Amino acid sequence: MRVGLALSGGKSSRMGKDKSAITVGSSTMLERSITLLNALDLDKVVVSGLNFDIPDIFPDKGPVGGIYSAIQSLSLKAGDSVLIIPNDMPLLRSELLLALLEHSASEQCTCIYNQHPMPLCLFLSEAVLTRISLLESTAGMSIRYLIEADRVEELAVDSHVVFSNVNTPLELADAVQKYNNMY
Repeated sequence: MRVGLALSGGKSSRMGKDKSAITVGSSTMLERSITLLNALDLDKVVVSGLNFDIPDIFPDKGPVGGIYSAIQSLSLKAGDSVLIIPNDMPLLRSELLLALLEHSASEQCTCIYNQHPMPLCLFLSEAVLTRISLLESTAGMSIRYLIEADRVEELAVDSHVVFSNVNTPLELADAVQKYNNMY
């Protein structure tokens, strides 16, 4: 199974308001994330986070908590893959996500862009599933620690700008300006 997962479980504390509801261009950041995932040939697209498709099983365990919740809720297994994007990267483009998805499928490995742990296509090997199960008994887990449970390949990227995430009002203003210049 190939699943698209938009992570929307953060507290948005530095932004001061819910980032998923912030409009950039003609849609909210969450709507844009869902549109990007729906443009790909995925079996299912879901949003994790409180008040969305898949609430966190373990609140306050960060992005890996949302990933864990999706794996559990959808009964994903070894051989499945999850294309994961945060809801706060308004400059992402679908062709970049497609490249992650295709490379991960052909190489049967987790795939990220050079120097960027997000977005990522997480290939669910037995090693990755074992590692993420450790979340049940830890305070949290980094994306890097999770994905390094098995083989990870990094794709080259021409511009790092599209991977900018928006956490503060200043970063939002910068992203809106870049978005307007791109579109």
